[in-house]
Amino acid sequence: MFGRNNYINLIKKLKKKGLESSTDWHSEIYPNYLLLRHDVDFSVNHAYEIAKIDKSQNIFSTFFFMLTSNMYNLLSQTNRQLVLEIKEMGHKISLHFDPTVYKKIDQFKQEREIFEKNFMVEVDIVSVHRPGIFLNNNNLDLFGSKQTYQNKYFKKMKYISDSSGRDVSDDLDDYLESNKKKGLHLLLHPYGG
Repeated sequence: MFGRNNYINLIKKLKKKGLESSTDWHSEIYPNYLLLRHDVDFSVNHAYEIAKIDKSQNIFSTFFFMLTSNMYNLLSQTNRQLVLEIKEMGHKISLHFDPTVYKKIDQFKQEREIFEKNFMVEVDIVSVHRPGIFLNNNNLDLFGSKQTYQNKYFKKMKYISDSSGRDVSDDLDDYLESNKKKGLHLLLHPYGG
């Protein structure tokens, strides 16, 4: 949605307004708390470019990657290396799980294990792709892993998402001009550009 320069300007605006980025999804949320989330639906390369921008601006984000993407192979040598480099930059990496791929939700456990072994991380927070039922019962865990649509992140924080290419500029401006009584959970998809 944002080109490179617009994205950099957005990050600068968030910082200027006093938002403090974190990759700790388990700490106490306060008004200037920023959970910047990138669900990687299309390209690990685009995620890598966003990670470099975030690092250059001293912003730390969480990147959620899919094992079942039709657009990229997360476990290819090149993509695996890019994800590890994103992690080395100080960003958090985790699983973007698509429950619609399976007949049974317990396949999540297998995906989590594959992700943890390949990227040497604990999957303690998950982004659900096409969340459906997870929006009806926000506080569901996925076999011991928290997920991004739980009340803490979805209702107790201001949640803004560019899903389906939605322009979030007005929503962000409204939030930044408000008294910011809630932290910000911002979902931006790396599309390139």
